[in-house]
Amino acid sequence: PVTALAEPRYEALFSFSHFNPIQTQMFHTLYHTDENVLLGAPTGSGKTIAAEIAMFKVFRDSPMDGKVVYIAPMKALVRERIRDWKERLEKRLGKNVVELTGDVTPDVRAIQKAHVIVTTPEKWDGISRSWQTRNYVQAVRLIVIDEIHLLGEDRGPVLEVIVSRTNFISSHTSRKLRIIGLSTAIANAKDLADWLGIKGTGGLFNFRPSVRPVPLEVHISGHPGKHY
Repeated sequence: PVTALAEPRYEALFSFSHFNPIQTQMFHTLYHTDENVLLGAPTGSGKTIAAEIAMFKVFRDSPMDGKVVYIAPMKALVRERIRDWKERLEKRLGKNVVELTGDVTPDVRAIQKAHVIVTTPEKWDGISRSWQTRNYVQAVRLIVIDEIHLLGEDRGPVLEVIVSRTNFISSHTSRKLRIIGLSTAIANAKDLADWLGIKGTGGLFNFRPSVRPVPLEVHISGHPGKHY
């Protein structure tokens, strides 16, 4: 049940009374540990809410200075998140949500005040390069990378650099900087989990494509190409 959040303000953000089976299995890891997480699950299975549960943990543990960065691969997805979170997190929770894309670059003060930064990989890569001089980059406690399976696409190297730099910043500032990767169901989840620094199987959740709220019929047609 959503009452497991034990915080009425967070519970009120959801229009349902119980999390779905995927969110329920992940709940403890997301809300009560600091482990990095890789979630592979079909579209429409509530991955964004899983990310929100981890965000609530940051709001609870470091309410004053903890920041969350949500990285979406396309501007359209960034806008969608901004629309949703401006309504729910900003108006109802009082958390500042800021958009950071090629089209929208707020001033430094706005970014420093922000609790949630929604951005694209390229933009965050550019900003986090000079992390030593930017306090707000060091204040980030959680990075959520949506559609992390796009590592195999043209934008893959940017995501790789972001993850490597995140681990580097974490080791240098000796502050825990948590990474959560969201993806569709993937074949080589274990490899990706190792690379994200997920120890054991505690933070790895990879659900088969058959585990989905809306069932799919699968037909296989062979054609040459990259293997994801």
